[in-house]
Order: sequence, then structure tokens, then C-alpha cells
Amino acid sequence: MPFTAPDLVIGFPDSEPAAAGLARAMGLPLSLAALHRFPDGESLVRLEGAPRHPVIVRALDRPNDKLVELHFLADALRERGAGAITLVAPYLAYMRQDMEFRPGEVVSQRVMGRWLSGLVDRIVTVEPHLHRTDDLAHVFPGREAHALTAAPLIGAWAKAEAAREGGDWIVLGPDEESGPLVDSVARAAGLTGLVARKERRGDRDVTVTLPDGADIRGATVLLVDDVISSGGTMIDAARAATAAGAGRLLAAATHALYDERAADAMRAAGIARVISCDGVAHPSNAIPLADLLLGALGH
Repeated sequence: MPFTAPDLVIGFPDSEPAAAGLARAMGLPLSLAALHRFPDGESLVRLEGAPRHPVIVRALDRPNDKLVELHFLADALRERGAGAITLVAPYLAYMRQDMEFRPGEVVSQRVMGRWLSGLVDRIVTVEPHLHRTDDLAHVFPGREAHALTAAPLIGAWAKAEAAREGGDWIVLGPDEESGPLVDSVARAAGLTGLVARKERRGDRDVTVTLPDGADIRGATVLLVDDVISSGGTMIDAARAATAAGAGRLLAAATHALYDERAADAMRAAGIARVISCDGVAHPSNAIPLADLLLGALGH
């Protein structure tokens, strides 16, 4: 459905850089919701004003407190007369649990779909974990939903770096699930893309092997995935690439969730640099998402 033009971008303290970038790109004012968390774990959210068609920007990594605070804000905006509310959640939590893998498990994707559909009118996200769901609109019935890909942006970054530095470059994904992202990044960069195989035995226990016949000797290998959290998958991919003769290792992800300990481990595995998009604020941020988001927001 057509949306009335937004009149305000709202960010939280943890999402201020992404919210500010989007506000500048849209030519809209930015307002930051004040947030206080009490010693008992409760949250207090404060936002002055009564926008008619706000855009809320907040990545939903480490989501539990953030979801409650988002609920408080969206409900208060409705009470103040807001019409269409847009949520820009570059990282969207609880999408991977889309079925009951073991008896009794709660299917969090369905719960999240009902929850957010009751709060906002439009959801925009980037690279969500939709393993068996082919359309984000199926998660949010009755709501406008956009699942965007950052592959062209990562590809453009890789193309510029390869042209500046020279030499052979190869884009490598750590597993089959990364295949579509790797293909899109490689196509945008004009580079060769390869997809490794990953055997997972636990959240932090994986083994990565390169495809048969892959020749990466002496090349700069750009490891690409949608999310880097513990860094374990990238580390195993780095070890496999090093064993196959890679000349230099870089890594790129749409979302960087890892801590300094994981950063140290990736450096120790030979990854010279990690870059990410700025949907989740992180020291590795190098690629802004604002221009990508504009299209989904009608700008």
C-alpha cells in the first residue's frame, strides 16, 4: 500500500549512527529516544513530540531488552496519534527458528511476526535468516515487509579495493547457506566466487573445506557471510584458505556482532581486516546502508 511520507527518524542510543545516516539521506529530522535501565532490569523510554509517520531505526541484535523497549515506544507513538509507523531493523532477530526442530520448541519466527505486526505497519530489514521462508511478507501478514540484500554494496567495496590494490581476488563463502550472498557479491565485484562446505557439530564447533579443484594460491581471498557472531566459521574458513595457499585474507559481513576476543582470534587466524555494514554499530563498520534503505522507504 502507498505510505504517507515519513516526517521523523527515531533512533535509540545504540542505533544513533545508522539512524543519523538514514535521517540525512531522507532529509528528515532525527530524534533520539532516551533510555534508562533500572537496577532490577526494567527499562524507561522517553521521547518528546508526536510524529505522524515516524521511522524507527534499531538493530535487533541482543534483542530481548530491545524488543520490550521498542514495544513501549511504538505503543506510545500510537497513543499520541501516529499513523503509519515504519521499523527499520537492519538486523532482525528470531528469524532462524522457523519450524519445530525438536518436540516442544517454540517457533520464534511466528511469534516475532505476530508481535511486530501488532506494533508497526512496515518492516525493513537486511539479510534476515530466512532459511525456509521465501518471502518476509509471510512472516508479517498484513504488513509491508522488505528483506534487502547488502551484496551489491559489499561487491562495490570489493571491486574498488581490488582495483586499488591489484592482484587476483576471490570471494569465498564458508558454507552452502552463504551461496546466494557470495554469488551476488562476486557478480557485483566482477570476481570469481567460491562456496566452501561446512560441517557443524555445535554453535562454536565447525569444520570448513574448500570445493574440490579450487585454486586460490597467492590470491587475496575475501571471506563473505551475512553475520559474524562468534567468528568461528570465519576462522575455520580462514584456516582452510590458508592451507590452500591463499596470499591474504579479508572478511566482510552484512552484520558484525562479534566482540574483541573474537576479533583477536580472527586476526590470529590470519584475517588481516574485517569490514561490515553499519546496520549494527561496530568498530568494523565501513559500508553505510542508508542509500540501500532509501529505496524500500520510497525515497
